[in-house]
Amino acid sequence: MIDVGVLLFATVAWLAVLAAIALAAQRERIPRALARHPLVLALSLGVYASSWTYYGGVGFAQRHGLVFLAVYLGPTLACIATPLLWSRVLRITREQRLSSLADLFAFRFQSPAAGAVVAAFSVVASVPYVAQQFRATEQSVRVLSGPGHEEAVGAVFWALLTLFTAFFGARPAAEQGREDGLAAAVAFESAAKLAVLAIVGLVAVLGVFGGAGGLADWLGDHAAEVEALGRPVREDSGWTSMLVISFAAAFLLPRQWHMAFAGGAGDRALAKAAWAFPLFLLALNLPVLPVLWAGTRLAPAEPADSYVLLVPQLLGQGWLALAAFIGGISAASAMVMVTAVALASASATHLLLPLARRTLRRNVYARVLWLRRGLLVVILAGGWLFHRAQPHRGLLVESGIVSFVAFAQFLPGLLAALFWERATRAGFLAGLLAGIGMWTATCLAPFLPELSGLDPGWLDLLREGAGRADPAVYVTVTDTWSLPTFVSLAVNGATLGLVSLLRPPAEEEREAARLCTRREIGPSVERATVASSVGALEERLARLLGREAAALEVTRARIELDIPRDETRPTELHALQERLHRNLSPLVGPVLARTVAEADAQAAPGAFGGRAASGALTEELRWLERRLARGEATTTFVGAAKELDLLRRWLRSVLAQLPLGVCAVGSDGAISLVNRRLEALVGAEERDLVGAPLDRLPAPFAELFARAARAASAGEPGADEIEAHVAGRARSLRVHRAALDPLDARAASGGVVLLVEDRTEQRALEAQLAHRDRLAQLGRLAAGVAHEVGNPLTGIACLAQNLRAESDSDEIRARAGLILGEAARIEAILRSLLDHSRTGAVPKPGEGARARVGRVALAEVVAEAVRLIRLDRAAPHVRVDQACPDSLVVIGDRRELVQVFVNLLANARDASEAGALIAVRGWIEAGQIVVEVEDHGCGIPEELLAAVLEPFVTTKRDPSGTGLGLPLSRSIVEDHGGTLTLRSAVGRGTTVVVRLPLAGAG
Repeated sequence: MIDVGVLLFATVAWLAVLAAIALAAQRERIPRALARHPLVLALSLGVYASSWTYYGGVGFAQRHGLVFLAVYLGPTLACIATPLLWSRVLRITREQRLSSLADLFAFRFQSPAAGAVVAAFSVVASVPYVAQQFRATEQSVRVLSGPGHEEAVGAVFWALLTLFTAFFGARPAAEQGREDGLAAAVAFESAAKLAVLAIVGLVAVLGVFGGAGGLADWLGDHAAEVEALGRPVREDSGWTSMLVISFAAAFLLPRQWHMAFAGGAGDRALAKAAWAFPLFLLALNLPVLPVLWAGTRLAPAEPADSYVLLVPQLLGQGWLALAAFIGGISAASAMVMVTAVALASASATHLLLPLARRTLRRNVYARVLWLRRGLLVVILAGGWLFHRAQPHRGLLVESGIVSFVAFAQFLPGLLAALFWERATRAGFLAGLLAGIGMWTATCLAPFLPELSGLDPGWLDLLREGAGRADPAVYVTVTDTWSLPTFVSLAVNGATLGLVSLLRPPAEEEREAARLCTRREIGPSVERATVASSVGALEERLARLLGREAAALEVTRARIELDIPRDETRPTELHALQERLHRNLSPLVGPVLARTVAEADAQAAPGAFGGRAASGALTEELRWLERRLARGEATTTFVGAAKELDLLRRWLRSVLAQLPLGVCAVGSDGAISLVNRRLEALVGAEERDLVGAPLDRLPAPFAELFARAARAASAGEPGADEIEAHVAGRARSLRVHRAALDPLDARAASGGVVLLVEDRTEQRALEAQLAHRDRLAQLGRLAAGVAHEVGNPLTGIACLAQNLRAESDSDEIRARAGLILGEAARIEAILRSLLDHSRTGAVPKPGEGARARVGRVALAEVVAEAVRLIRLDRAAPHVRVDQACPDSLVVIGDRRELVQVFVNLLANARDASEAGALIAVRGWIEAGQIVVEVEDHGCGIPEELLAAVLEPFVTTKRDPSGTGLGLPLSRSIVEDHGGTLTLRSAVGRGTTVVVRLPLAGAG
């Protein structure tokens, strides 16, 4: 025997170890990567194995043979169905922030009554199972230390569990998230009980049978017992029904649901747990039969439920018996803790908070926390009292079977919620209540004969079976759960289906069903109501939570969505409302959260609740596009949905890359869609435009778009052209408009699409072409004038030469020389004008493209450019200081280089005052020619210094500026292998630096 003080100390010490682990994980002393490892989730799901498995599994195997394996094959089948069931449930609970099974049913059927019934029945169904853990603890104390002290140890165990669970299980409502502390503690206890049970099984084989060979010999001598183990399976005595209820229990038991879905697990962790959890259950059940056979050999008269403790004790392994006791404490404590936490949260949300809404207006987070802690104490006290009141006879697992059958009643409703859109709240409630009634009559009442008043003899007959087999064979082939299971589930499912077919679902049920039964992007917003502003939403929320908590929740939701305080767009307000609903769901439940978030909504013009039917569809399209664009939909599309989403993204990419600005306006007058080009034109981002009315656009687009939209709605397609200043630049815009056809019968119109074409560059190009045409005409005119002037000029020159040669007067000869000089000057001017007019001309037949390329002296080029700009008598007269030595020779096209310096000198002249000095300096540097054209004019703003080298950008205010001079000059210089750069300061002038390769000697 082990002293009861040692057992009590071991109980306290073990719970202290679990508390330390939970606290370390909660405070991140344990690395977060380890605390949230997928293996931790798999081990935390091991809370499924309670004292039923640890102690009662051996007794269950003795009574019902290999049927005990069905208890673990059921969860294995459930894990195989993870893509079909668990993943769907995880997606819904994650998107809607549902923390319990009651939350899911309340959300799916949009019914507070559904949540309340599920929460209440979950508490009732869990009490026998919680009581089982206290019974197992007291029995283990009685086995190890003898009778007389078990109740005291059990009371201490209850008190410690209550304190531990209240501290680590009930978290502040403002800090909802992953429960790393509780999950880590449960995972550790699962690993511990697996290790201890494996050691007990190994010791049983080695200590009792002397090894595997001895066990095989013993089994050969007891072939009848071995054959009897498989009889219930062969005769299907409870096998199929146990598979069904254990399949349901794998994810419908409150502790399983809490660890799998409410703990914040991800898809990756759940996928790994789907194979790791069954392996854990397999390893946990390998020692069951060896321990059963060892106990049968050592103590056949003792109850098999105690063999896990008796075998080590009878073998003289006191340390192992104590370790087995700790493993049992671990299995019982984990089950009780997680079950109490899950039930307290669901009960507070669906049973008490709807009745105590006024109490939440002050210090809501603390009140909800203490309310849950109080419920934890009540639930654990209820389990303890039920344990003390019930008769302790029969197998340990019987109370667990009662709970298994009870929670299986949620299976028809869950399948309907996930796969049948036609299911209604009336059908669900009717079916569940009918199933509860059958469970009470066929399962709970026989379990509590003193309370039910049924004949004990009949109950014993039902429980023990119509007759026993040979007394030497310890397996009974009659079970007590098949009839309650099949009858209650049949009545439940039939009632659900019949009532749902007789009564059609409400509109809100259809919307929730679309989300639950298919992989929807999000709930439809057609029926939703939205407040007119953020302040109105906060005011509405303050009616439940008080002003301080309401301001905190609204601010948190705005920060998460990056929504400003003054937001008024219905789409953004609806998104804020949905986020508030999600954030409040863990605090007050999904139904109450949605009721608070949407109640008394005063829909603004164009808002969801108050908009006309014609605007409903466009608002819904904007909502869906917003969800897709922001990546809030976590569902992976498959099949046709995947192909349609691929097509949508491709069309969206095409739209985004269009060179035209696109703006779709819904029938409610708000912007539904824009592309990147329109964002650039308007100077605003898509998130600020979509959902906004047209009058929120900056000028001149608000008035322009509104006028175009009215015209399109009136059936006047066409286009408008305007000249406007956009971002400080003159723009020529052409706005095309067209009305869209409605997509379905819900919309009277499909809205309007506007295409904005920026014709600024085209207009500038047209002006440049016209200017070039004028220059070409001027060139032809100049050529004709030069020809006509050339003949008289030649005559004048001849006469002047004759006069100078024949005259004896020095004065006349001097004047004749002046006439010849001026005639030569006129000839040089005409030659330069003719050469410049032919710049860029197409080479003559047989002339190569580079026929004009040769050695060019830049001094001559600059001199000719100076002569040309002086021909413009309308321009201000400036002085040009030329300092280019004759050694500056390049290989290039003389006419193109003259064009470059004409452009540069003309720009310098236009930027300078009359009489100002323009300096042209040239030198050789590092094998390159550097020429600077410097003026002291108005200069170029820094923000335009790079832009002026692009086409059609000019700083000139008069119409002569086309914005093509500098880009053309840079292009010519680069064609010659050089570079053109600018230095400028406003009010101090501009310097243009031209670098060209120096021609080699030749």
